[in-house]
Amino acid sequence: MEEQIEETRNLVATYGPEKIAETAARLHEEKAKQAMKNSREMPDYYRRVYERWYEWLSHIYDPFVKVLFFFLNGGFGGERRWRELIIEWLDPQPGEKILDICCGTGTLTIMLGERLAGTGEVVGIELSSAQLKIARKKQKPNNLTFMEGDAQDIPFSDCYFDKGVICGALHEMPREVRRNVLSEAYKVIGLGGKMVIFEHNKPDRKWKASLFDLLERFNPEYPTYKDLLKCGLVNEIERAGFRIIRTDITNWEYFQIVLAERSSL
Repeated sequence: MEEQIEETRNLVATYGPEKIAETAARLHEEKAKQAMKNSREMPDYYRRVYERWYEWLSHIYDPFVKVLFFFLNGGFGGERRWRELIIEWLDPQPGEKILDICCGTGTLTIMLGERLAGTGEVVGIELSSAQLKIARKKQKPNNLTFMEGDAQDIPFSDCYFDKGVICGALHEMPREVRRNVLSEAYKVIGLGGKMVIFEHNKPDRKWKASLFDLLERFNPEYPTYKDLLKCGLVNEIERAGFRIIRTDITNWEYFQIVLAERSSL
């Protein structure tokens, strides 16, 4: 205790009380600004439910997806075929600007960059720093950028992108957040621009639906997944302003894919 008092006296003698008070106030202001920034970047629902979940999941996410789509999409290579289906529906063209919302570990984002053959621009935005850490370790084309951020506030001007994709993310979001993300996607996609959304689907067959419900109950996303099914994926996309062009049920009825268009300003 005496050593701490002596150290404080030495600091005051060296720098003066006004300088110390000024420094303390500046540090406090910087800490407050950082807290506000973190609050904007990390929504409350994500911090409470998903932050630690994704810190753990990110290490096994890619192998898990490979195993999942081995069973759901015809054996070896099923995972790549699933992503190629999304790209086929999106139909990226050389020189286009494409946004991958909630890009996760970046595999689809990289495939989109490769499809553009080094032209145009591909941006992947992701809230999980753990997921992005994996994404940034992968070899990627030079027309691709990964960005940490909240998809409710995409830092690009209106109509900046030609096309966009949201793959397996909307079911994780509370209703208000989900609708904010779709509205933000609508804002940054240009007039006539296309959007592909790939999401969970509850199968019509009872045994398949029961199996899916059983598996989902072990996930923290179960309540929001149920809410998305209640609201309806197509309804939510249309609510944001998009016009539905095409839909399909795939992968043993466990997933659905939607192609939509921004048809008005």
